[in-house]
Amino acid sequence: MNYDESIRACQHIDGWKFVTSFSVGGFEWLGFSKKISNKMIIISSQKTTILDCDNGKIENCMIDYDEEELIAICDKLPDEQILIAGEYGGNLPDTTNKGERVLIQKTKEYITTITFIPGQSDEIKVYENYGAYICGFSYDGKYFVIANDGGIIVIKRCC
Repeated sequence: MNYDESIRACQHIDGWKFVTSFSVGGFEWLGFSKKISNKMIIISSQKTTILDCDNGKIENCMIDYDEEELIAICDKLPDEQILIAGEYGGNLPDTTNKGERVLIQKTKEYITTITFIPGQSDEIKVYENYGAYICGFSYDGKYFVIANDGGIIVIKRCC
């Protein structure tokens, strides 16, 4: 699957709505806020930003982070230590309280397959390629993200 096919697959998950997709040069880390669940920070080698997962709006921000402790502090979310995840560590929730889950499988050919399993519905393959860095849900289960070297895809629960 190429990046556009992953976007199309994410656009066809019942009960979920496509929010945005965009490239991130030098992607390193991302993390969802636990206090303001629609906010996700993105750390790259080029800049640090915060994404509003409701409308796809991206703002530059200042972020200090620790790659060993896998935490970050953002000037736009000053009262919170945000857990970060990326290619080199950390993770995001792989299930929601509504019963959705994501299954990540890696093959010996270094291909990663990501399958979105919405509750009682059929499984939907949303990614199959090299280089998936991180995927998962926000802590409240309202948002889902896939990040790889092609970019970031964000969807949100619509019901």
